[in-house]
Amino acid sequence: MKTRSGALLVALAFAFGCGGGETAEQTATEETPQAAMTEAPATMEAPSGPIDAALAAQGEQLFTSRGCASCHQIDARLIGPALKGVTDRRSYEWFTHMVLKPDSMIANDPDAKALFAEYGTPMVNMGATPEDVRALFEYLRQHAE
Repeated sequence: MKTRSGALLVALAFAFGCGGGETAEQTATEETPQAAMTEAPATMEAPSGPIDAALAAQGEQLFTSRGCASCHQIDARLIGPALKGVTDRRSYEWFTHMVLKPDSMIANDPDAKALFAEYGTPMVNMGATPEDVRALFEYLRQHAE
């Protein structure tokens, strides 16, 4: 019975949390890669220096409550890529735009296009704010490579 429940949860997470049936091509607008990076303003500087434990805890809570964990794990591939070291591999600006405007990034950014081609599931727009992105980035900085 646990296996059926687990499989049902994964199927529901996939259907509702990771794309909802629309492809990136159906929802994205045609723009240049630079436009994808500029349409969602990054209003805050990237977290740096020592980890802010309170901000990281807020990011961890968002990671769970916003459903990020249904597609991503820290140390393992799932529906989306593992996130360990993502703050070393990607700039804060790129990360911000990917979280705030994933459709535009998938349509226009070469790295986002490659991730979509590899995983076959578009990142979903979770309605995050720039403040949410900062907290998520700080949480993920704890898991640098």
